[in-house]
Amino acid sequence: MFRTAIFALRSLRPLSSPYYNATRIICNDFKNFSTNRNISSPTSFYNLNIAKGSLLCNKQILSISDNITKIPVRTVTKFSLKKGKRKTVKAVVKRFFRLHWGAWIRPKVGRQKRLWKKSPPQRRRLKDHVFCNATQTTLLDKMVTKFWKRPKYYVDDPYAPYHTREEFTITRKRPIVRN
Repeated sequence: MFRTAIFALRSLRPLSSPYYNATRIICNDFKNFSTNRNISSPTSFYNLNIAKGSLLCNKQILSISDNITKIPVRTVTKFSLKKGKRKTVKAVVKRFFRLHWGAWIRPKVGRQKRLWKKSPPQRRRLKDHVFCNATQTTLLDKMVTKFWKRPKYYVDDPYAPYHTREEFTITRKRPIVRN
């Protein structure tokens, strides 16, 4: 577990940074340990034989690695502190859009990156939106409150033709007209 975190750290920083050198020292020291030692607790990690002059002697690298490996978490707040209600994950509302019939759409990935090297047809295709799959839709529905699940009506909504899904029998609103 610790070893995979170290290798993840090495991939985050350039080769010339002090963080890379520090993680290289940890990895080299870590490879020399015997596998039967208990390294599960931080105190047993400090008691290992470490060469003098390395950053581990000062225990600085552990605080550095804790700051680097913090990954943002966008999970649901189950109970708010004031009223005890669920909270909406704001990242979902910013990045996705829910159609009236329950599907979520999002812009294509990388639509703003390296546009100078993309051809005009590819740039045009990147402006399109794509549907989220069923698993993602279920997850996104759990991450927002019922306020965001209710239909919202905007003036000059560019998504207006997509809010109805008449070709599908379950979401159809109008009856089928047969000639």
